[in-house]
Amino acid sequence: MRFLTASLCLLMLACAEVKVHTSYDHRVDFEQYKTWCWLNDCSPSYDGPHFLFDSAAIETIANTIAIEMANKGFKQVDDRPDLMLDFHIILKEDSSMAAWVHEEDLPFWDPYNEGENYYYFLRGSLIIDIADRSKGRMIWRSNAERLMALTPDLSQAEIRSGIKKALKKFPPKTEDK
Repeated sequence: MRFLTASLCLLMLACAEVKVHTSYDHRVDFEQYKTWCWLNDCSPSYDGPHFLFDSAAIETIANTIAIEMANKGFKQVDDRPDLMLDFHIILKEDSSMAAWVHEEDLPFWDPYNEGENYYYFLRGSLIIDIADRSKGRMIWRSNAERLMALTPDLSQAEIRSGIKKALKKFPPKTEDK
């Protein structure tokens, strides 16, 4: 029974949907922006847990962001870009009860071990920040969250899909005034 419960939890985490929250400055006219660059000397930099640093994964994230920006009509330039982009990866270890066991369901000879009822996992976030270079302030942020196994092994397709969802609402539609 414990194996089945743990397997179901793993399956749910593997199929976990990326949840995206975006916020932006509603006073900004996003149609004025045409170019962008990375925040740190126009090259992507990694900000996240050291154990997760993998240059190939970071390169995949940066390249995917660049492709999404190009698909949205923004040109990547090194000299005086309109926008500055940066991304951060945050991972937090968490746990959840895998199953609820009533004491009367346990045989009297089995000791009740509460620790075995928990499944441990990671809550992961990819945060993409976009700033107006000339004003020197943040104008848009996306926070893509997902639950993952303790040893995450994300495919390039999963990374691309998550970034596409994270940037889906950028640039925001111009509000009618």
